[in-house]
Amino acid sequence: MKKILKSKKILFASLCIISICTNVLAQEHLANRYWLGILEEASLPLNLHFEVQDKDTVPMLYSPMQSNEKIAPSSFRIDADTLTISVKSLNMEARWIYNHLDSSFSGEMKQHGSKMRITLKPSHGIFSPRRPQEPMPPFSYTEEEVVIANKKDGVTLHGTLTYPNSGSNFPVAILITGSGTQNRDEEIFKHKPFKVLADHLAKNGIATLRCDDRDFGKLSESNTTSFDSAKDIECQIKFLSSHPKIDKKRIGLIGHSEGAIIASIVAANKKTKVDFVVFLGGPGVDGKETLLLQNKQIFSLNGISDQLIDTRLAVLKEIFDSISTGKDLAIATTNSIVKRHAKGISKDDIKTIGLNPKGVIALTYQLKSNWMKTFLNLDPCPYLGKIKCPILALNGEKDCQVLPNENLKAIERCTNGNTKTMIIPDLNHLFQTCQTGNPDEYMFIEETFSPTALNAISDWIISYYK
Repeated sequence: MKKILKSKKILFASLCIISICTNVLAQEHLANRYWLGILEEASLPLNLHFEVQDKDTVPMLYSPMQSNEKIAPSSFRIDADTLTISVKSLNMEARWIYNHLDSSFSGEMKQHGSKMRITLKPSHGIFSPRRPQEPMPPFSYTEEEVVIANKKDGVTLHGTLTYPNSGSNFPVAILITGSGTQNRDEEIFKHKPFKVLADHLAKNGIATLRCDDRDFGKLSESNTTSFDSAKDIECQIKFLSSHPKIDKKRIGLIGHSEGAIIASIVAANKKTKVDFVVFLGGPGVDGKETLLLQNKQIFSLNGISDQLIDTRLAVLKEIFDSISTGKDLAIATTNSIVKRHAKGISKDDIKTIGLNPKGVIALTYQLKSNWMKTFLNLDPCPYLGKIKCPILALNGEKDCQVLPNENLKAIERCTNGNTKTMIIPDLNHLFQTCQTGNPDEYMFIEETFSPTALNAISDWIISYYK
């Protein structure tokens, strides 16, 4: 799920004291020019801009999918055709060679022990992705900022309640984000799918409530589990039940990815009244199987051989089984499991499947989290079987994070005949029209949310109340 994308967040904006070491010829040739490249391992765009400061020309970096702020070097040097940049605060160094034939920079960037190849080519400015679906004011509906207290857990939730300008007693859907700590728009790579969904539903007479996750904006690692999030959703239901614009008998849930599991936990609670549920790319199998299927599909899309994929899956399965028994995972344990399953495999191939020493450290750290330990053992089936209200379960045909056939069949099997399932052609896990479904495509696709999927959601809710 979207958790896998956390490892791709490589650069964060930082301003440093600049130490300049350059020459006049370089300044004249490079001043005020821009270059753009894609970090190969992170699949993130990176801009290089030579900014004129008094009489000096200073290279500035931008990671435009993560921040609009420039990243200033702590030091840099230009020797003949070689540009070297260091940003100490990010533990980052880059060494790029200028090619006079096509005016490009190519070379390597190092950060936290990882090496990434990149070629930067001339561009007209900072990379700015087009997001034509993002709603812009003036709106034909009301957006009300709300604050909701989860007093039991000592948590304050901040969100947006959206509803049509005229009328009252609107049906409402609470939008529930997927894995990772996210904002109310479920923003990723400048896409704001929940904002687009709220806009669409409001224009069709359906209100929505979307809140920032409880740990959003905190610097510390989140330990929030699906069960913690479920309690936050129950507080949101109570809030809506007394709102003058909302029909308390028509409160539903729309959960994306892990958010679908959270919706199931809430809807299965007899003490909580939920009138309808929509799953968007929601798992029907437990966390271990979800991640194994996901890994198999994504590595296959990237052209990795079946033998190497089987090796990675064998390692993951043994680790998952160990964690499920309550054992704490250590780097030495992970290394031991990798060595046992990777005999006879070259170092390059081990790196290809992310099980080299640095990959093991990253994998171990990720799997030790409280969220991951909970997710691996979380089986949605028992909760699905307790849901009494109607369910709409949608998947994209090319979803490779929550595979459509395996998960929709499981949802149908676990529910009580009150479920409509639908696979929408050519859509990925974010419900974008795509080529392959690979997560690497997400940020380059201009579409945020397929109109086909948006209409499927609104049409189903509207038809339910006719």
